[in-house]
Amino acid sequence: MTVFGLPFLGMGLFAAYTFLNAPNQPLSGRIGASVFASVFALIGGGLIFGSWYGYWLQKEKARRESANLESPWLWRQDWAASRVEGKNKSSVIGWWVAAVLANMFSLPVSLGSISKLLSTQDPKYIFPSAFGLLGLLVLFGAIRATIRLERFGKTYFEMASLPFSPGSRLAGAIHIHLDTDVRRGVDLKLWCARIVVTGSGKDRSTHKMPLWEESKNIPATSLVHGPLDTIIPVEFTIPSDALQTDDDNPNDKIQWSLQVKADVPGVNYSDEFELPVFRQAQSPEAPAPAPAWQTNSSFEISSGSQTATPPESSVETGAEVPEPELHRVAVTDSPQGLEFYFRAGRNRFRAVLFVVLAAGCGALLYALIHARQRPPIFAFFIVGLLTFAMTLASIRAALTSTRIVVGNGVISWRRAVLGIGRTRQMQIADVASILVVTSIQQASSSGSTLYSLRMQTNSGKNHTLVDDIQSRQEARWIVSEIEKRAGLRLNTQVRVSDAFYGSPPQPGAASPQGPAFSTKASVRIER
Repeated sequence: MTVFGLPFLGMGLFAAYTFLNAPNQPLSGRIGASVFASVFALIGGGLIFGSWYGYWLQKEKARRESANLESPWLWRQDWAASRVEGKNKSSVIGWWVAAVLANMFSLPVSLGSISKLLSTQDPKYIFPSAFGLLGLLVLFGAIRATIRLERFGKTYFEMASLPFSPGSRLAGAIHIHLDTDVRRGVDLKLWCARIVVTGSGKDRSTHKMPLWEESKNIPATSLVHGPLDTIIPVEFTIPSDALQTDDDNPNDKIQWSLQVKADVPGVNYSDEFELPVFRQAQSPEAPAPAPAWQTNSSFEISSGSQTATPPESSVETGAEVPEPELHRVAVTDSPQGLEFYFRAGRNRFRAVLFVVLAAGCGALLYALIHARQRPPIFAFFIVGLLTFAMTLASIRAALTSTRIVVGNGVISWRRAVLGIGRTRQMQIADVASILVVTSIQQASSSGSTLYSLRMQTNSGKNHTLVDDIQSRQEARWIVSEIEKRAGLRLNTQVRVSDAFYGSPPQPGAASPQGPAFSTKASVRIER
């Protein structure tokens, strides 16, 4: 890494010095060019510093691992002290690094284009002139993250036990500087996620998919206000069949996290704590492995196709899910039955994102068509294909609505675009189950996972009733209401189906045989 970073550092410094001392160039142009070249010098210096700092961290980690071979929860310094540091501080550092690099790259381009736009009045400089807005947005995010850190302090989660074990109680307290009342209380969410990294280089992408989660609200009256900080009590129960923390393979990990959010005046509080969950000798025994199609009490991980209907005795019933305080589906009781209406554009961020991308691709295609010099034909093909795909995605996200009706012995569903669509229906007697389904492809790096409702028939066929549901609790509640009205066996578990990635990694389990991963083998030498 040091050898790789040296050319960036040397050439960046040389270019910055050359541009700064360039003759017959205005001062503003020399400064802008040198700042632009300094970005590469910073990248090279960051690679060199990061390589040596990372090497030191790896040595410290190896020392702690060798001293605690049988206790992986002692490999992290904060875990060993029975406390977990929040991620806000590291988030602030990341925001500021991104803000500096983004503005050093975008502002010179933007300011130079604005100067040419004012002098020539040529509209082709409008787009590069607006390029500086990207850096300003990142700078706004860095300032907001800094305000959050300064206002709430360096929060931490104090663990009542170390480690937390499947089938036992997860308890502790969050220490935070909270100088205002929290009328709506504090929202806590404990979740287990599978983090999968695919690709390499510029094609590298990270998918964070929840496998299990539980949410609760801590009322303001339960908070303990002390002279130094405010204590937020935390208590959950981890299922006995829970997967344990595993980061042996950096491309396929199991991670437990506690997310905290509070709606307060000004900058809202939000933070995340990574928790150690490990199975010990005194932990409750995990249930025996089930077939690929069989459900279990908490974790639903399917690594094969769902073509066969499982025997009725193998399906365990799930718990009834309470109605979420906020949900995006309209539920009414009509003469036809219980109706669930999913309006168009209910996921506003996705809809706006796809519309903006479609508009950008369309503008680029228009510019290629009206260019003075005819671009290559493959450029038209690629941009045209992107425009078509983004347009379809925009229609799906912004204009598509879904209506599900359960009653009179029938389940019907209708997906429509601007009111135009086709109604399909199925006799309830022919329905085996309705499941909440998600997959790695429906997860993003931020953990914003989307869920679908899939109806399985007695003949083994699958029908997707609705997709793109953002809330796991909302999806499970909808399934609960549909199954109660239809008289089906209550099963509100979430099925994670993805044959390509196989089963999640677990210590002592068989290695997943997937084309995207190589399993790391560990050899222990004992004296």
